[in-house]
Amino acid sequence: MPTLIPSAPAPAVFLDRARDVAQAVRAAGIPKPPEGIFLYSSRTPDLGFETTEQKVAWGAGHVTIAPGVQAGSGGTTRIDFGDGSSLSVSVLDPRPALAQAIGTPHDNCGHVQIPASKCRLTITAASLTTADVDTSNGPATVPAWSFTAKGKSRPMVVVAVSSDVLKPVVQPVPPPGLAKPDPGLLGAERLTRIEGNTLTFSLSHGGCESDLRAHVLEFDDLVVIGGSHGPLMAGAGCGALVAYSTPAVVTLAEPLGDRAVISAATGVRLTPR
Repeated sequence: MPTLIPSAPAPAVFLDRARDVAQAVRAAGIPKPPEGIFLYSSRTPDLGFETTEQKVAWGAGHVTIAPGVQAGSGGTTRIDFGDGSSLSVSVLDPRPALAQAIGTPHDNCGHVQIPASKCRLTITAASLTTADVDTSNGPATVPAWSFTAKGKSRPMVVVAVSSDVLKPVVQPVPPPGLAKPDPGLLGAERLTRIEGNTLTFSLSHGGCESDLRAHVLEFDDLVVIGGSHGPLMAGAGCGALVAYSTPAVVTLAEPLGDRAVISAATGVRLTPR
């Protein structure tokens, strides 16, 4: 497999697709870039489940803090980012931090034949700590709660920052009415870097697809990126059932500016990650 998919002049099939995508995006309204700081990592950096009962109890939301446990309160601290910047934040108290980490509960206790008496996690201690996570602003160290639970030798660590501050990633919605791409095209699945007039992104492809190429079509208001491949290679050795994601780089005629970067495969706006 190549370590970098080269760019090449776009074939007619890509140009037609890019124009259709641009038209569909404009008709739906070019989406604005997301605002805020987004959490790419899990809100539960370390749960350390040791039994099925513990895992199911957590998912069911059957988590309680034992009477008399002095969990304390969060107060105010900061998020430290890898570039040296920081952000002052309020720390969630233990109970809302737990509720946020569990999310929408799914009570499967009866379905997996776990008795109600065993389908429960009881918190016996809580202490404030930190956790390393990945965000849209890069790596960060954030406040987190470390919970000790009855019957567990390892603590459960959950992020103690509100989702209003570290927002969940929202999957972009493709414009309506856009047809499926031609089988000979490759999808741009992640935009990783914008630098002047250079875009770095990853293309998804199969192991049997030959002559991989990256393409771009520029417009005044948006840029459409993607790729194409040549004839499929024969033989089991090419890995027909294996999916790959390989970086690619394209150079624009001029710096991107405030133009949206759009995937030729899906029509969604891509933002650096």
